[in-house]
Amino acid sequence: MHKHRDSGLGGDLRAWGQGLMCGIAAIAVGSQTDIDKGAIDRMVARLVHRGPDANRWQCLPGCHLGHTRLSVIDLETGSQPMVDASDRYWITFNGEIYNYKELRKHLVSKGHPFRTQSDTEVILRAYSEWGPPCLDRLRGMFAFAIWDTERQVVFAARDLFGEKPLYYALLPDGALVLASEIKALLASGLVVPELDLDAIDAFLALGYVPPDRTAYRNVESLRPGHYLEWQAGHVAVTRYWKPKLTVGSIALQDAAARLRELMVQAVRRQTVADVPVGAFLSGGVDSSTIVALMSLQAPAPVRTFSVGFGELINELPYARLVAHRYSTEHHEINLEIPPLGELFHRVSEAYDEPFGDSSSIPTYLMSEFARRHVKVVLSGDGGDELFGGYEWYQILLKSEADATPWSVRATLGLLGRGRYLIGKALGQKRGSGKAVDPRRQMPSRARARSDAWTRHVASRLYFSEAERTRLWGPARNRVNSFAPGSYYMPEPGTRGIDQAFYFDLTSYLPGDILVKVDRAAMAHGLETRTPFLDRDLVEFALSLPAQIKVTDADSKIIMRTALSEYWPPGIRTRPKQGFGVPFATWLSDPEIRELTLGVFAPGSRLRHLLPGLQSDSVPLDSYQAWLLLTLGVWLEKHPAAVA
Repeated sequence: MHKHRDSGLGGDLRAWGQGLMCGIAAIAVGSQTDIDKGAIDRMVARLVHRGPDANRWQCLPGCHLGHTRLSVIDLETGSQPMVDASDRYWITFNGEIYNYKELRKHLVSKGHPFRTQSDTEVILRAYSEWGPPCLDRLRGMFAFAIWDTERQVVFAARDLFGEKPLYYALLPDGALVLASEIKALLASGLVVPELDLDAIDAFLALGYVPPDRTAYRNVESLRPGHYLEWQAGHVAVTRYWKPKLTVGSIALQDAAARLRELMVQAVRRQTVADVPVGAFLSGGVDSSTIVALMSLQAPAPVRTFSVGFGELINELPYARLVAHRYSTEHHEINLEIPPLGELFHRVSEAYDEPFGDSSSIPTYLMSEFARRHVKVVLSGDGGDELFGGYEWYQILLKSEADATPWSVRATLGLLGRGRYLIGKALGQKRGSGKAVDPRRQMPSRARARSDAWTRHVASRLYFSEAERTRLWGPARNRVNSFAPGSYYMPEPGTRGIDQAFYFDLTSYLPGDILVKVDRAAMAHGLETRTPFLDRDLVEFALSLPAQIKVTDADSKIIMRTALSEYWPPGIRTRPKQGFGVPFATWLSDPEIRELTLGVFAPGSRLRHLLPGLQSDSVPLDSYQAWLLLTLGVWLEKHPAAVA
């Protein structure tokens, strides 16, 4: 193992291919009117952190396209915006298409000419050949916009889980403004932000703005697995993919063999780059699997990156076990007392919406650290949602075994017990803070329900409906209380733990986990890739019976059966631990305490928004305080958002 704490060079993990990470922007008016040429320039300038290597824009009749580039693949001929060989279709694209070579061969056989070696051009030719159904042929992560100069149509699409972001606004005159981040939409000068109080209520409930909405009433998120078509001032949005729990019958050993094949394929696909590729390594089973498979395929040591928090939460010894076994070039940082006040402001700038996941801070710092050495890292995100890795699945199954009022009360007790045990492990006093992934108890009306979906969603809330009502005070009549809609509902017939999987795959994963990683990494021009979200692997995982994923006594059963041979013994027996932070300790930091008291003070923007908030509404070392602090700092950084 080659270990470095803050610097070092080693072998590169390289392959061949075409693609790039970036920021994208577009303004479409069709034949209605001229476009202010300065608008696309301002949008691109606000996205330069996503693509610091180059930026360009193309002003076409009816549509302006912009692009910032992080050069990862096809370093010579992958510049964008790009036009196809027919000069009809223009594209601005953020992402990677891992199977572009196979698609290219197929399209060449159909007579399509190519002028570059890029996956970007493959998307253009695929769209010209198949139209919107081309999305079902893509294996990758993506957000892109295509301008059809002949039909004056914008076609924009986003990948299955929203690994790559895409936001848009339809202006009163019918013009479409579209970008990778909300800050770019606002920079255009064409979109005046209007705070959505319903979205803020959802944030207070979940700790993130869910992926079917944004913090602004006049800004839309193109939801994961959707595409839009704009023409002459009208937008139509279509869902082309959603998780389908098509459970079949399969023996555990057969499923394990297939999982190994698909994992190897996914990692091989996602190590395609013309620059070094590294990996985030926590020492958990997901990231350990990724690093193992990367190392077995790589011609040189893989660069790995880990973070620790002194004695409070220290995953570094586990990461070192994996790094040693696979002789990686290992880099680690210890964040026992990071500069929290400064970080709160920096992170708030990176996230255009309120974002309460405390692990955004170490993710931000680890991304900054990794970017000194590589442009691309692989992560283990998605493994928990697909294979039952979270503790709450086991808690839910315990209550499912006997869905009586007593068992629901027992579930609540287990949730509280779990929070206490994790807090104890972090050296916190009982009641002084919450666990790595703390959730509030179920509201009373949910306790009476026995279906898994209702109880699972209710158990995920930080602030109950009654608590949010008190915070809003006299403003409550202006707010619709958060309730997940049909977007998060599995298909009829979905039962038990699969209902919980569905909510986490459609809300928690795209709304929290993937947002956290994308914004933190791209703030530093670092591309992240997630092999567990490879479409072939995902659809296989969705076909598996729940009982070979998780039981009330065990988790990730099929992963352990299929992949444990790749893990050092100390990893195989390690209990599940999320990517948590010692937030209660951080909240007691003098700088953070001063910041908290400031945003809670009478006359602050937070108190203006939540008139029912009192100085003693929540304990100052609780996760509720962390969420309110996050919201308060965000409001201070975005004063135009305060109604």
